[in-house]
Amino acid sequence: MNTRTPAEIKMMTTKQFDASPDMVFKSIISLLQSEGYIVDRADKETGLLNASKRIENKNAASQRFWTGSSKDANTSKAMFYVEEVNDSVTEVKISMYEGSESTSTGYWGQNNKNVKEQMVYEPQIYGEWFNSLRAEIERRGALGR
Repeated sequence: MNTRTPAEIKMMTTKQFDASPDMVFKSIISLLQSEGYIVDRADKETGLLNASKRIENKNAASQRFWTGSSKDANTSKAMFYVEEVNDSVTEVKISMYEGSESTSTGYWGQNNKNVKEQMVYEPQIYGEWFNSLRAEIERRGALGR
């Protein structure tokens, strides 16, 4: 459960970088792909990027057979908003969501799907993403991209 104020959430999820929006946008796509995310939407015009990742539970079918329920997959969604502050500074806002998909066997053998998803409120997770993004921006800058 979240007990943080909107100001605390903004501080945790928003950072500025000394780079162009184009460089930041490309760096985010590269970072997401290296982390195993599928980029679902990337719109430079609006500055929005949405990506998702799904880790399947390979034992779901046998768990469902023996216990009547299973955790089918863990899910993760990443949403980025990239905005130019001025000619040399770009602001990035990240919203991370974690979730799970599960199935239980109901009456008459029907499968009931359940999807749970919630925003991540752990500052260290956002810190790691921002540190990785900063490193990718610096790497691309050094390569002259």
